Amino acid sequence: MKKAHKNILDLIVKQSQGELEEEIAFSSNIFMLYGLPTRKIPGNPAFWEKETALCKFTMTRHPKYEIPSGCYARMNQIFIDTEVRTKNTNVIDVGKSFRQYSNKLGYKDGKANKALLRQLINYITCRVTIEPPKPMGKRERILGVNTLIAKAWDIFFDVKNPEQLMLTKGEIVLDEAYAQYIHDHSVPLDMNIIRCFKRNPLALDFYRYLAYRNNGLAKTVSFEDRFLFDQLGTGQLEQKVTRIRLRKILETIQMYWPVKANFEDGYFEFHPSPPAVRKKVASIQPLQITREAVH
Repeated sequence: MKKAHKNILDLIVKQSQGELEEEIAFSSNIFMLYGLPTRKIPGNPAFWEKETALCKFTMTRHPKYEIPSGCYARMNQIFIDTEVRTKNTNVIDVGKSFRQYSNKLGYKDGKANKALLRQLINYITCRVTIEPPKPMGKRERILGVNTLIAKAWDIFFDVKNPEQLMLTKGEIVLDEAYAQYIHDHSVPLDMNIIRCFKRNPLALDFYRYLAYRNNGLAKTVSFEDRFLFDQLGTGQLEQKVTRIRLRKILETIQMYWPVKANFEDGYFEFHPSPPAVRKKVASIQPLQITREAVH
């Protein structure tokens, strides 16, 4: 079942990236492709859908919580993905206190406490469904993936007393299929750079897009920048403003990471670049799956 699940995911990625030649070897985390909502969705709907040229994505919330959104949700997501990729485990250690966890994400004061914790719970309790945006083949082959993000969690954070220690460390056990796909297809990110953009959802999405797409990139790619805007979740009416904002964000990213990319005459050009994280990580090791529940 595990192999079949992974093969379906890979097939969706291959189909959705059909405009790219095989030698580019773009390794993509399909769960990053959709981009979370930039702000809270009015009315707290039971599910949220997004469809692009790459995939159709549906996120269904837990009955008690909300669809994850904004910067705090992204910071939680990026941290979890990077932990999976560097530590080769589906068990995420969130520390013994809320201060320990928030410091990992770069938040030093208490203003973010409630929102950061709320978006963490919103995110790990969701279910996601990914499908190709159109039928595959003449016989309209139906493909899809439906998975939880986490299957168990044990978190007790006192946001009013962030230094309050738990007797044991808090843990999140990711769903096996979700963790395996992150491990196979994403790349670790530099949390020091991530912290520079912790209040800018577009910058977080753009940096992660560049880091993931650079993974295995063998030659220069060039495409209309409107496809990039669609990827990042902006509408056609916002393209001019988005282009200006992304140019400035790219300049800031290049101060920390010499990524070779540029916007030119309505196109986005991306050259093979050094990896986003240069230090050695344990990425070549197999993912160690824990099927036991948390404490």
